[in-house]
Amino acid sequence: MSDGNQTLPDHFRPLHYSIELDCSKLQDDSFSGSVSITFQVNQKSNKVFLNIKDLKVLDANIVAKNGSSIALSSQTYDGTTDVAILTFAEELAQDFTLNIAYEGAIQTNMTGFYKSEYLDPETGEKKVMHSSQFEATDARKAFPCLDEPAHKATFDVTITAASHLTVLSNMPLKSSTSLENGAKTVHTFRRSPKMSTYLVAWALGEYDYIEKHTEKCIYPCDGKEGSQQVQKLPVRVYTAKGKSHQGQFALDVACRVIDYYSDLFGIPYPIPKLDLLCVEAYSHNAMENFSLITFRPTALLLEGPVEASSPLSLQKIAYVVCHEIAHQWFGNLVTMKWWDELWLNEGFATWIGYYAVNWMFPEWDVPSLVMWKSHEVALELDSLKESHPVKVSVKNAKDIDQLFDTISYLKGCSLLEMISEFLGSAYFIRGVALYLKRNAFSNATMDDLLDSAGEVCKIDVRSRLNNWILRTGYPLLVVDEESTGRLKLSQEGISLGVDPCTWWIPLMSSKGSSGEKLELSENSLSLEYPTDELVHLNANGFGFYRVEYRSASLLSKICANLEKLSSRGKIALVSDVQTTASAAVLLDVLGYFTKIQDPYDYYVWAVVFESCSRLLLLLDTSSNLYGKVKSFIKLAIEPQVSDALSFLRDPDSLLMSYADKRRALKAQFYEQILLMAGEVCHEQVVEQCVSHFRSKKSSPVTRQIVMSVVLSQPETSLETFDAVVEELKTATLAHKEGLLAALGKVRNPLLFAKTFDLIFQVQTMDVQFLAEAMGKNADIRCALWSFIKSSYEKIHARIGSNPTVLERFVRFSLSNMIGSSLKLEIEQFFADKDVSNYDRALKQTLEKIGKSTQYAEANV
Repeated sequence: MSDGNQTLPDHFRPLHYSIELDCSKLQDDSFSGSVSITFQVNQKSNKVFLNIKDLKVLDANIVAKNGSSIALSSQTYDGTTDVAILTFAEELAQDFTLNIAYEGAIQTNMTGFYKSEYLDPETGEKKVMHSSQFEATDARKAFPCLDEPAHKATFDVTITAASHLTVLSNMPLKSSTSLENGAKTVHTFRRSPKMSTYLVAWALGEYDYIEKHTEKCIYPCDGKEGSQQVQKLPVRVYTAKGKSHQGQFALDVACRVIDYYSDLFGIPYPIPKLDLLCVEAYSHNAMENFSLITFRPTALLLEGPVEASSPLSLQKIAYVVCHEIAHQWFGNLVTMKWWDELWLNEGFATWIGYYAVNWMFPEWDVPSLVMWKSHEVALELDSLKESHPVKVSVKNAKDIDQLFDTISYLKGCSLLEMISEFLGSAYFIRGVALYLKRNAFSNATMDDLLDSAGEVCKIDVRSRLNNWILRTGYPLLVVDEESTGRLKLSQEGISLGVDPCTWWIPLMSSKGSSGEKLELSENSLSLEYPTDELVHLNANGFGFYRVEYRSASLLSKICANLEKLSSRGKIALVSDVQTTASAAVLLDVLGYFTKIQDPYDYYVWAVVFESCSRLLLLLDTSSNLYGKVKSFIKLAIEPQVSDALSFLRDPDSLLMSYADKRRALKAQFYEQILLMAGEVCHEQVVEQCVSHFRSKKSSPVTRQIVMSVVLSQPETSLETFDAVVEELKTATLAHKEGLLAALGKVRNPLLFAKTFDLIFQVQTMDVQFLAEAMGKNADIRCALWSFIKSSYEKIHARIGSNPTVLERFVRFSLSNMIGSSLKLEIEQFFADKDVSNYDRALKQTLEKIGKSTQYAEANV
């Protein structure tokens, strides 16, 4: 093993894998296989280091380049690092091929090579599909390999399976051969380009598919680069039988975005087909396996026509598809050298995924969505001491799993958005294209990307971004008036590292309706400004920092001119005040928003109402401020209640009003009004929702809203609760997620125990939706903690085999707790538990509880 990180020695470099799998006994939850790995020798040794987990090696031998065979002398295995050391009788001095025969068990925890159980939508019969999920370190559960991103190689995959199954892999099918009178089929796939082991994929099941071809993107139809025989790229959506038509929207988005990225990067799609596969049991939204992308059903399929689908479902599918296809270039074609730079993959795919959705659907106001759901979420987490830099030391596999978090995805996205906005997106993307072309089918680093961008833009990008990438936290930009017509800008670090630093800050100020780009690279700066103009720093929220206006007159002037701010500017203002000022000041600022209500400004109001909900979670219910928050909510929603109820009665009249291209924003705005009305027990809204619930006449689009409002009432009955649980049993997957979120909002203490029982009744992958709703429910959260304490072993047995699901459950359930004694109790409870799979998330949760407690005590 190498020093520092737990990486494999590099004296042998893998060039090619030939994997043969016998999947003809999947009904026994087992498979067998053989792998031949061709190595280039960089340094002589008689030991081969491999990653293996949950596999039994039956035989191993080496064939040298000259054809001679070398026998295995011994093998050792370290279960803590998943490393097998194969020792051979002779020193290996020339290139060789290692042959291993092995067998393994089919996983059931949504990792490695695993099975998903589901019901046939037409017959109700129980069915099973099998697929792979190898990122980050689970390829080793399916075949012995060097399971690290820098060990790229080409792959030949051959799979033998029952002939009634469709078999898929990264590459197109090369040939198929029938065996045993047609009972089995051997599927041989074309050789892949060089790729990392975590991107290898295969799947077997009874699938349907729909197909479409790109408009522009072409590939050599004979598989030979430079061939004159070309055709448009075929793209397919595969699903369980009877569902493929639900993938049409995703298929349309995929074809459009492939052409878009091909043009944007100046690099054609790198593999001669793309399959999007719906996997029935999935712990993530999707996985970017090279040209066989796997998805959770709700991230790929619409359960009704596009015209009658919820805006949220459309946005989710469009974004996830664009994100995963972006990875085919950024992550697959060019891959980070080691997991410490995961943000290169995930931050970029997040940023460019949103960028593509905004190009495709400009009427959705994607920049404001990014501000709310990406930028602000990252700022909140990165204010914690237990956050981490986007480039972070990674020593073992458990550390790697915990890196798939808000910082890698969302802070990474925000930093790329910030530098792109400063440089100009067209110039920055030209730098990205240069980076991709230079490092195609290889590995690269952060410096490679920043230097390519700097080369194109003729600016030192690396020095500007180093602190942002290598440090935790970000600066606080303090704005004050020095004198009439002069501003003093100074930076204070929210950087929580050992050493303070001076940040490079792109100011991107707004003066009136025009904008000006300025840089602050010193601790302070003095600026002149016309007193008759509005000055708003970080005007569109592209800078990854907070702004605090210590001059009350400056803040008042901005609030009095809210209509001049962009939607992103308004979101930044609310979030900055929420973070830097008292609850009383925040309420004063929010008061200005009631004068500029616009149903198309959905994301602004989502942030306003989210701030209110947060205050209701933090403040004492008997305090004067708590009452003021509720009064503000009632005042804010009242002018919109009538229109929101009209939407509740007939959502299609809005969703199908094609002349209104921004109708999705208005629909989401009305949904938000109804939810907030339920939170403050608005009599008319509650009455209408109860009526819709009892008559079961609500549209699928508004059904979750109805359930949420009804279940969140303090007097909700057992009969009502049981009716929702009964509906849960037969609900479609998308509806099931919404129902679980609604069930987590119960406020009647008599229903708490039944709500907790659902943790053991729903699919493992869906537990997070219930946990998140309960964690944000002030009435149930303390009872939830008591339940977790008394039932932790049972909960762990239910979901603990999948680290992602367990981490989300702990984080979602506990992050909104309040109280110093409760924080100490949680800390002590987990002190003797194995939290190695979620220790960072637990530390962040405890710190967040501490900060929330301080805020609550300061705003009594």
